[in-house]
Amino acid sequence: MKNSAYWKKRFELLEQSQNQIGLDCFADIEKQYRKAQRQIEAQIRAWYQRFADNNQISLADARRMLTKKELEELKWDVNEYIRYGEENAVNGTWMKQLENASARYHISRLEAIQLQMQQSLEVMFGNQLDSIDSTMRDIYKSGYYHTAFEIQKGVGIGWDFGTLDEKHISKVINKPWAVDGKNFSERVWSNRQKLVNELNNELTKNIILGQDPQKAIDAISKRMNVSKNSAGRLVMTEEAFFSSAAQKDCFDELDVEQFEIVATLDSHTSEICRDMDGKHFPMSQWEVGVTAPPFHVYCRSTTVPYFDDDFDDIGERAARGEDGKTYYVPANMTYHQWEKGFVDGDKSELQEVTPDVKIKVKAEELKVENFPGSFTEKSELKNTQALVDYVNNLEGADANVVALYNRMGKLENVESNGLPFKISHGKDHAVTTYMNPMTGKLMEVRLTIPKLQGDNLAGQVNTMLHEEMHLMDLYGRTDPTKSGGWFSTSRKSLMDAFKNTSDSIGDDVAELFKKHNEEFKKVNSDISAKYSKQIADLNDSMYNRTFKGSYADYKKQYNKLKRAREAALDYEARNIMGGGIGNLQDIYDALSGGRFRDNRTVIYGHGSSYYRSIESRVHETIANYAALSITRPDLIDLLRADKPDLVAELDAAIQELLKKAGG
Repeated sequence: MKNSAYWKKRFELLEQSQNQIGLDCFADIEKQYRKAQRQIEAQIRAWYQRFADNNQISLADARRMLTKKELEELKWDVNEYIRYGEENAVNGTWMKQLENASARYHISRLEAIQLQMQQSLEVMFGNQLDSIDSTMRDIYKSGYYHTAFEIQKGVGIGWDFGTLDEKHISKVINKPWAVDGKNFSERVWSNRQKLVNELNNELTKNIILGQDPQKAIDAISKRMNVSKNSAGRLVMTEEAFFSSAAQKDCFDELDVEQFEIVATLDSHTSEICRDMDGKHFPMSQWEVGVTAPPFHVYCRSTTVPYFDDDFDDIGERAARGEDGKTYYVPANMTYHQWEKGFVDGDKSELQEVTPDVKIKVKAEELKVENFPGSFTEKSELKNTQALVDYVNNLEGADANVVALYNRMGKLENVESNGLPFKISHGKDHAVTTYMNPMTGKLMEVRLTIPKLQGDNLAGQVNTMLHEEMHLMDLYGRTDPTKSGGWFSTSRKSLMDAFKNTSDSIGDDVAELFKKHNEEFKKVNSDISAKYSKQIADLNDSMYNRTFKGSYADYKKQYNKLKRAREAALDYEARNIMGGGIGNLQDIYDALSGGRFRDNRTVIYGHGSSYYRSIESRVHETIANYAALSITRPDLIDLLRADKPDLVAELDAAIQELLKKAGG
């Protein structure tokens, strides 16, 4: 399961997405306001032009009844309004008013323009209500499902949960939540009536004062702008609430026990949100405006699930689901794939988690300062930092294994016992020990690891983690001063498990190796062709006597090209298909005693000359296992399915070594 930084990052992004939906809705409402305002301005100008001299009209003129012809023209408009209302479900109260107006024989000029203005407003507010209603439904539904997706993805497993129906959504949407007891629909209509009254008052006031129509237009524009801003506050506050409500309901459904407040911290963050940031509460104390957002208008704070560091509560409860089935939710699963499986119910493409599969818990953050001193010296610090940064950006790493690497400094017993220790970089990666043959005591230890560089660090990181696990295997021996007795080979149960494990390759693993080997051949061919051309050109220049330089210069360039070819192949080959497959091949080569490398079943492996002893096979396997548990947990899952007993003993060995380090 992921750490708190992961939860905060994912739910901040979710809130930003929800906030953007609200902003898009408000942008649409702004367009509606502009359209209505243009209509009202045009209506006022036409009204003045029709009834006024010199663009002015007296109150008496405004109250004068329309002529028979003018009344007929107005009723044509009113009937058109009624037809529009019937087709678009405009406010029923307004429809009755229009019907009454259509039946009247006398209507004043002022009433006529007021009817026209209100029609524009009724249409605008009707569209506004539809936009807000649709948006809040989307925000709640999207927030609910995306919250479930993020939690199950963070845990690494998924299971069935209560889905939403329109009846439930309508109940949530229509329920008042603010202290005044109004829902957003009531607020919209309240704003409508307020604006209608204000515009009528402004027009009447303009006529009484004998002002030109531009004065009325400017005053109405100001009132419209105030109403528009009010609509913006309404939309964004409702968005914040329904986004929060969706999270709460999903947290309840998924049995989240605690939640934490996460504020968007920038120059616009309110003091109340700054104060609430990082606080966590039990779900029983969820109260909007007090312990949960929104805390104020335009609130951008959100909530995240809060878990105790050592307790995978959701994972454990999920494993006891009603149907007894849980499914993998890998880090690369998309929302649409998750939705298909857990919302739509089509699980045909999901992989079930079987009872023998370990549910992963969150990995702690790897820190440079937890490494032995030699790793943090100036000459090596950059390389160590690069490793730490790479690992901390991975998802799904085994928490126990990461914790072990994080305690390497506590395990360290070479330099602490006064023995020379040196880190170097080269192509022959290894932990090399030098001992006194007379005493069997260690004299010196050297660690040769890659220097992390290039665009793709996957292969280099695997190698670096592999060698560092060798070093910790050395640190864990019974006598820190002796050369022999590696920790892994001192564990009888692990040695026995290795001896009793078949070297057969499961179908899924075999298929993976086949694809890897084919890709390796292609990579090897491409790189060989590139450098063969350069070597051939160099040889031709030498034989044709066009080479400028001595024979020694020629040999120097020739060897340089060969080394470059080997380095390029090594770099590209280690990164094939995401890297790490070579490590998995070496585990199977160890199980076969090196036979698989010898007969080319696998490309990577130490071969039979190295794997003569069971000890060599075991301590290479645990080094490969540790590296893959961090970088490629998906490959460990394949190994676990194929060799469950061996993996169980490897896990037990890691945990025992972690205990030695105080973990």
